[in-house]
Amino acid sequence: MNKKSYSALVTATILGMLLTTSANANLIQNGGFEATPTGATLGGGSFWQYYSASSITGWSGSNLELWTNNGQYEGEVHAELNAHASTNTAWSIFQTFNTISGQRYDLSFAYKARRGNNNASNEVFSVNVDNTASDLWTVSDHVTNSWKTFSQSFLATSATTTLRFTAVTPSTGTLGNFLDDIRVTVPEPGALALLGLGLLGLGIARKRNKRA
Repeated sequence: MNKKSYSALVTATILGMLLTTSANANLIQNGGFEATPTGATLGGGSFWQYYSASSITGWSGSNLELWTNNGQYEGEVHAELNAHASTNTAWSIFQTFNTISGQRYDLSFAYKARRGNNNASNEVFSVNVDNTASDLWTVSDHVTNSWKTFSQSFLATSATTTLRFTAVTPSTGTLGNFLDDIRVTVPEPGALALLGLGLLGLGIARKRNKRA
């Protein structure tokens, strides 16, 4: 193998390894709600403000409350799905991101309740991927002052995938269902396999170059 071909192969291999590293990156934009809102607040209190969805980077749907100084799971901010001011429809936020059809992805996020866990203040929300019945989960086990984590995997069926969170109880009420650290990543075994192939290709190229 001549030096030019070897250099091209090394470059391609390094790029592949860099892509492998990025495979573990979070595909969700602003999954921790840390990005500064792009629009003015619609109102709020000492530790919470609510905004139009169009002001929350990465997200669409209903208005969204952002909280600080309330025992964050990570960072300095978390969101409340049930935002201020009642509506006649369930609160819902969603985000669409690029995927590869046929590839499995890992979904995870943190959640906790605002009001409690007794029957009078039960809080429930649903998580859905592309409005499919197989990737629809109902979350109802959260309590106040204690974050829990949710994790599931899903199979992408197109070049883009939409992740949606929808309030169930209360659906139109304004108290409940905190969210933080929302992530979608490529499963670790797949990323490691890609990295292994990259390293193998680089090793073979080095051997061929020495023989040349």
